[in-house]
Amino acid sequence: MATNQLVCTAVFMLGLVLVFVVLPWKAAYQRKIRHGQPLLDQWPIAASHLDLIDMLLTLLIYFSVQIIGIGIVVENPDSSDAPNFFLQLSPINSAAGLCTFLTLFFTIPVIYLRRRDLRSIRLRLDRLSQQTQVGFFAALLLVPVTMVINALVSIFVTPYSHPVIESLLAEATVPTLIYTVVTVVIAAPIVEEFVFRGVILTYLQRVFSGNWGSDTVLYCSNASRPNAPAGTPDLFQIHGANILTSLLFAGLHLGQGAAYIPLFILSFGIGYVGNKTGSIIPCIIIHMILNGISTIPLIFMIVSQS
Repeated sequence: MATNQLVCTAVFMLGLVLVFVVLPWKAAYQRKIRHGQPLLDQWPIAASHLDLIDMLLTLLIYFSVQIIGIGIVVENPDSSDAPNFFLQLSPINSAAGLCTFLTLFFTIPVIYLRRRDLRSIRLRLDRLSQQTQVGFFAALLLVPVTMVINALVSIFVTPYSHPVIESLLAEATVPTLIYTVVTVVIAAPIVEEFVFRGVILTYLQRVFSGNWGSDTVLYCSNASRPNAPAGTPDLFQIHGANILTSLLFAGLHLGQGAAYIPLFILSFGIGYVGNKTGSIIPCIIIHMILNGISTIPLIFMIVSQS
């Protein structure tokens, strides 16, 4: 019986891989890759003047907010389980995760005062319907691949683990679940994409492009202009910033088993979309879809226990 169940599970999983991974990428290959075309056409993008000061200010605010959130958790332990209060996810502790939204409330005005253009941080509000379509189609290609790779590394490298999941399973309540889902599915994707694709990748892409003078790395005035491109950019100029940003993004998720491997690949794909569209909106959509799908089994487990 166990063998039959194992075989059925394997066949079912292979079917899912065929439908959600092989077929979408086969279609992408036939329509684009086979003809030497990029998966996504380059959109017109306004030049960004983000400099090292902008990036450091963003990181300072981002990590300061994280520290504030941790402080809220520490100051409000669960009295029913004092020895393990740091693992508790009471509503106030889950709400502490929503503090990450403060990153946006502080950082966006600061950068806007310096740049006077939201497009500098890839907040473009034109072509919204196209941005939404790109986000969903890109998610169709990236999310299943990421989940398959995550399953494989969990089996053959290190089992996936996440303190939030472990804590939720230990404290299965609907209010806690709601707070956590809002944090994981909405807050985290918006803030992380703003920080990593909106600021870090945008800055590094400008620096690595080779089209800007070295004097603009630390400080770049809004009056500065890029130099004329000197020939065809090489692979490092095209993808170097995305690789470095993806390494930073994956490093942020250390401690979750070997999740940094699929997350690096996901981040590179999201960065590709961000560089092509000049917008973080499709990136946020991709990130939300991944986190949302990953949360669905957890929701059913918690609801069934309640």
